[in-house]
Amino acid sequence: MKKKLLLLSLCWTAATGVHAADGIMIPADQMAWKELNPGAPVMMSPLWEDRATGEYAMLLKFPAGVGVPIHAHTGDYYGMVLTGIWRHSFDGGEQKDMPAGSYIYQPGMGFHSDACVGSEDCILFIHQHVKFDFIPKQ
Repeated sequence: MKKKLLLLSLCWTAATGVHAADGIMIPADQMAWKELNPGAPVMMSPLWEDRATGEYAMLLKFPAGVGVPIHAHTGDYYGMVLTGIWRHSFDGGEQKDMPAGSYIYQPGMGFHSDACVGSEDCILFIHQHVKFDFIPKQ
C-alpha cells in the first residue's frame, strides 16, 4: 500500500509539478478527464486509488440530457452533486432531481438509474469502498 501511494504521489508530481510533500492541488480546468467506458459520453477524472482494484474516488461528468439505464453496483456508493441537476431514482420507487450540493447514498445491489437533467452538465463526486462495477438489470 505504501508503494502504491508513493507511486501515485510521484505520478501526480510529474504531471502537475506539485511536490508530493506539499499535497495535491488541481484546478477544475486542469482535471484529467477520460471516457468512463470506451465510446460512452460519460467522462471520469480519478481522484485517488484505482476503481478497477478497490476503494476509489472519482469525479463523473454527465453531459446535459444524458442518462444511464437501471443498474446496480456490488458495493455501496456515496455521491455528491457538484454541478447541474442529477436525477436519481430507486428502481420502482422514489425519484428526485438533486441540485448542486445534494448527497446520495446508494446501497450495494440496489437497482437505480441516473440522468443529468436541465441545461447544465452534471459533475458528481463518487466514492466507493470497493472496486467499481456496473450490473445492468436483466
